[in-house]
Amino acid sequence: MKVFVRGVYYDPVVKERQGETYKEVLFRVFKRVLEDAEVSPDDVDGVVFTPPVLGGIRQHFMHAHHMGHYLGKKFKVEVMVENGGSTAALALRYGMLEILSGRCNAVFVIGMDDRGDRIPEGMEFPHFIYDITLTQINLYGPFDSMYGIGAPIPYYAMAGQRYMIEKSVSRDDLNWVAVRLREHAEKNEKALLRQRINPEDVIASKEICPPLYLYDCSIFASGAAGVLLTSEDFEKANPSNKKRKVQIRGYGEFHTPTSFLPNQFEYIPYYSEALRKATDEAFSQAKITQKDVDVVEIYGVFTTTELTILEDMGFFDEGKAVYAFKEGKVGPDARLYVDPSGGRVACGHPAGATPLIEVCEVVHQLRSEAGARQKKGKCDIGVVQAEHGMLNGSVVFVFEGL
Repeated sequence: MKVFVRGVYYDPVVKERQGETYKEVLFRVFKRVLEDAEVSPDDVDGVVFTPPVLGGIRQHFMHAHHMGHYLGKKFKVEVMVENGGSTAALALRYGMLEILSGRCNAVFVIGMDDRGDRIPEGMEFPHFIYDITLTQINLYGPFDSMYGIGAPIPYYAMAGQRYMIEKSVSRDDLNWVAVRLREHAEKNEKALLRQRINPEDVIASKEICPPLYLYDCSIFASGAAGVLLTSEDFEKANPSNKKRKVQIRGYGEFHTPTSFLPNQFEYIPYYSEALRKATDEAFSQAKITQKDVDVVEIYGVFTTTELTILEDMGFFDEGKAVYAFKEGKVGPDARLYVDPSGGRVACGHPAGATPLIEVCEVVHQLRSEAGARQKKGKCDIGVVQAEHGMLNGSVVFVFEGL
């Protein structure tokens, strides 16, 4: 595939954004990506958006076209993509396909999640009925919703509990996942949680849903990120002497026929058929194995899923990933550098932007632009993974620094 990542940028992740409209945020990201790419707005002939917020009370009918109007530019492609947590990854896929089709030479992909909304006074009850209750029933199904399931945490907790029991992962060992991710985030000025913690701090934090404590969980946050994709022809016509070229080398995607929980199983699983198949497809297309990968950013929204994702992708044997964290073998000195951003648990989780934040981090690593968190030694192959629902749909990208 001759599709290149020309420019990247992401905003610092914050709990709630204050003082800016989402249009102002998107405009700033658009501008910063173009600066990184060293191109003009006139060079961009396509733009792909995510919704400004995944969930919430705002309706974003024709969002892409409103933003096209706001940016004041004509595009061949102007569209919004949405599919849960994989939204931004699929938006990137859309842009990639437009370039591969030959229609576009430079496609801007931008994702954000704005958690700064406030429920208008007097709208609390209608908001609860129409926006929250109906949304949860649609997402989690009528049976589970009757029993109060209004968040994904119980599903992930049950899956993590089963995984820990069957693979003999102790609570003391699991603590090290959050500790290492905080160590990575400490060096990332854009991460939400940069303060280091000790293993005992994890179980001293609030218990959320056994076996998960607060420090085991990602935090929904506000954030925005952008990526500019370009064609081979564009790169030949616009050479850059400053930055290493980064190319998309492989792509994989797979979905099971479920909404959120893969309920076709007789118990809640901790493994992911979708992730394994998406990984196999991406690695096969890229003609690489797990040993070729130098850096990976994954969609580990809990410490337990951080482990199962890495194992499903074949980077570690089942039940063994936790020991890489405990022994400190996931950092910049390791063969495989895991989540240099701090991951979803420490960097923060603006879901609509998260996969693009992962892409930005991998690209910075491949370009040797990551500063204090730069991987030591060889860094040529990077992987990004995202999912929607709980284990039932996954997207995997392979990137190569040329």
